[in-house]
Amino acid sequence: MKTIFGTHSGNFHADDVFAIAALSLLHPEYEIKRSRDPEVWAACDYLVDVGGRYDHAEKIYDHHFKNGPMYEDGLKMSSVGLIWAHYGAEICGCADVADRVCRRLIRQFDAIDNGVKLSTHIEEFADVREISLTTSISMMNPQNPFKADEAFAGEVERARLLLQAAIANAKRWIHSRAGLEKALNEALAKERAYIIVPEDCKWTEHLFNSKGNESILYAIFSKGKKCFAQAVPSAPGEYSNRKDFPQTWAGLMDDELNEAADIPDGIFCHQGAFLLATSSFDSTLKLVTAAIEA
Repeated sequence: MKTIFGTHSGNFHADDVFAIAALSLLHPEYEIKRSRDPEVWAACDYLVDVGGRYDHAEKIYDHHFKNGPMYEDGLKMSSVGLIWAHYGAEICGCADVADRVCRRLIRQFDAIDNGVKLSTHIEEFADVREISLTTSISMMNPQNPFKADEAFAGEVERARLLLQAAIANAKRWIHSRAGLEKALNEALAKERAYIIVPEDCKWTEHLFNSKGNESILYAIFSKGKKCFAQAVPSAPGEYSNRKDFPQTWAGLMDDELNEAADIPDGIFCHQGAFLLATSSFDSTLKLVTAAIEA
């Protein structure tokens, strides 16, 4: 038997799209009814972004009323925030994962839907505007209103994929904590300015949250048959680094990198001098050691 999700007809927005997508992860067999008719709503198992009230017991998740639901920090919730608050942990199988997804994804929809401006205007490039997920979903509203339900269903499917990816990334990030801690403790014990992290370890944010990280300049990690080294950013989210790789390597590949760095198996050094790769751990370690001493 299908679970029936009800929401409003007409133009759709990111919060109702993602709210339905989140519920669909709990109820894969579902039907969507988009209407503004209360009689249609009465036949729905969940109401999202309509109903005029927030009532978890009745599975009504609207936020369009004065003094609506908020997070502890005062940010107002949208329909997807309400759905996630009640079902996120069940969807993710873990409260910590759900919290990570909320902070990295869900809350942006809450903010934008409630009028919080998140983008930054850059005077030098006045015509450049970041296209958010919220904006991209709004752009998918069709000119023909009779095609709105079909377009909404398509956006829900895409939102499902993004939610699944966000959940997988959050699980990976949480599981990476132990790998980073082990790598950092080993580096500090041996007084090294680099860490060796496990393959597929999301290390950057964890590193900045760890005591003693200030001395670490580079991270070494493998991906398949390639061994990479990356410069540690100067601060979280910054594009500058604590120490770049030598500019004499920047933008070089293969034989050119081999000649400049005196290694046999170089692959590339990014032109931004923050990332490089070779075919062996020994060569990557040699480059990192040379960069530290430079």
